[in-house]
Amino acid sequence: MENKTLHIETNIRLLVNLLDDLRMGKLQIPPFQREFVWTREKIKQLFDSISQSYPIGSIILWKPAQKMGWKNISNIGAFQIPNADDKEVYILDGYQRVSSIFGCLTNPNKTNLQYDLDNWQSLFNLYYDLEDESFVYLRTGSSPQPCQVPVFILMSTSEFRQYSRKYIENSNISPEKVDVYLDRADTISARLFSYQVACIEITNANIEEAVDIFSRINSRGTEISFDWMVNALSYDKDNSFKFADLIDELQDSLKEYNFDGISRNVLFRCYQSAFGKLYIDQTDIEALARRSDFPSVTKNLGQYITRAVEFLHNDLKVIEYKLLPYPTQLIFMMEFFRQIAQPSEQQLVDLKKWFWITTYSNYFTTNSLANQRKAYDHFVRYLQGVESDMLYSENHAKRDNTLAFPKVIRMDAVRNKALILFCLNKLYGNEIPEDEKYQMIRIDTRQPYNPANTIICNKKISEKETRNDLLCVLKEGLSSLDNNRINRLEKMFISEYAIELLSKENLESFCKQREKEIIKEESLFVENLGMNYVFPKDM
Repeated sequence: MENKTLHIETNIRLLVNLLDDLRMGKLQIPPFQREFVWTREKIKQLFDSISQSYPIGSIILWKPAQKMGWKNISNIGAFQIPNADDKEVYILDGYQRVSSIFGCLTNPNKTNLQYDLDNWQSLFNLYYDLEDESFVYLRTGSSPQPCQVPVFILMSTSEFRQYSRKYIENSNISPEKVDVYLDRADTISARLFSYQVACIEITNANIEEAVDIFSRINSRGTEISFDWMVNALSYDKDNSFKFADLIDELQDSLKEYNFDGISRNVLFRCYQSAFGKLYIDQTDIEALARRSDFPSVTKNLGQYITRAVEFLHNDLKVIEYKLLPYPTQLIFMMEFFRQIAQPSEQQLVDLKKWFWITTYSNYFTTNSLANQRKAYDHFVRYLQGVESDMLYSENHAKRDNTLAFPKVIRMDAVRNKALILFCLNKLYGNEIPEDEKYQMIRIDTRQPYNPANTIICNKKISEKETRNDLLCVLKEGLSSLDNNRINRLEKMFISEYAIELLSKENLESFCKQREKEIIKEESLFVENLGMNYVFPKDM
């Protein structure tokens, strides 16, 4: 038997040759690839990069050590590519890019390939505007202008000449302008034909080796989706289970809570940690994917992640994903709802307290990974009734401190998110948020987004409405506000005393008073958590 050695090399290939290999079935798409998810905007950006000869990233190709015998994905940009029986070379990375390019540059009127017309018209019927020198999609039902050319026409000199004579040269465009258009068409066509792509070719590797190489190649590049790796490693041609589909469905279901932007890797870690250990990296992915119970366990986990997100949204007022202080908190909370089907009121109170303490204390920043895993084990023991306290601490006698009151509100700091969430909880009270996001309104637009000058609220409350309330105070005093307006302002830490200061046009004193109100209420809240509140140095 021939000894085949694993081999990796990088070759520079013309884009048109890569497309020819797809057209002839020499390149295949493995069945564990995610379905095509790119939007029109991403496709336009891709072609814009190609037109300017910018790099679009390497394509990773894999020739297995042995024939896989899979039923491969045949859809490439709305077209059905043939399945070559003599050899198998798979596109391991680059499916979205290659599918976009193939779909747009293949002439549906000239190809023998079958295709989905609706899909093609929706995503791949791309035009190049010779006037604006940009890639565009036409509005539904509209006809192209003479300067707008289907990009697939640019791939054939003879077809473009026919198109030009019929639509460009036969229009009311001046001969001088026609010459400009033809020159531009020649330029963009030449760039498409001469464009080169770096192809990393992995030969004679098994699936485990190929995925490992892929992960190493991507470790210094764009974030690799862990669920893609698991999808590849856990794929079974005799089983319809595709792990990536679970992530797709879960992301879609979380739109209701404005959590659809959550990273796939964060969701994957929730699934991964359900197997008994806190994971915040790609450790043991192969062992996980090979577990016989992996499909059965993961199929049921989405409901618990959704319950955790619902609790975050409705009870803690994390009304969109970017307000979540730590992704790791979601892993813990998913496990809470997985192990406790019907939590008691006290258990839910404990969970809220745990959330606020881990947020205000910068818990997952200051604790090492080893301590975070100890914290997870401790948390699970609480869920099992072994521990009475949900929070792990190496020194129970020591009270945690908050970080200092923020000078400027930024979304890249956990302490800032804590303040934003505290303000949103004040605003909502016991009300369940609807499908809305948060906003920050500056009282004095000349000043920065500091806590005293920034009203944090949801987008249901319009900036215009809030400013009108404040303008009424400036013009007519406190008597201009009815009880509803006063209550609304009080939920934004604008007390009647602060309103009086504002009515006297003392904006600086008004902001200082508002800051005192925020600090007073937040410090009481934190002290009730059993923590030490760190006041600003000037107080």
